Amino acid sequence: MSISDHDYVNFSEDYELNHHLRKVDKRQTESNRETLKVMGKELKASTGKARLQHGEFHTYVSKQKARLE
Repeated sequence: MSISDHDYVNFSEDYELNHHLRKVDKRQTESNRETLKVMGKELKASTGKARLQHGEFHTYVSKQKARLE
């Protein structure tokens, strides 16, 4: 069973970033979306992955909520 594109975070789509912000009860602002993009780059670098699945990104964001408004 292969993983669908829908399973991966698309950092160029605001609605996907807003979804992650809602999941951690944070404001859906441009600043927060930019912070999520930075977090995505950090997680990709630390895991050596080119793409991130929603679940693994949510876990990372949940631990970094203090960085968001």
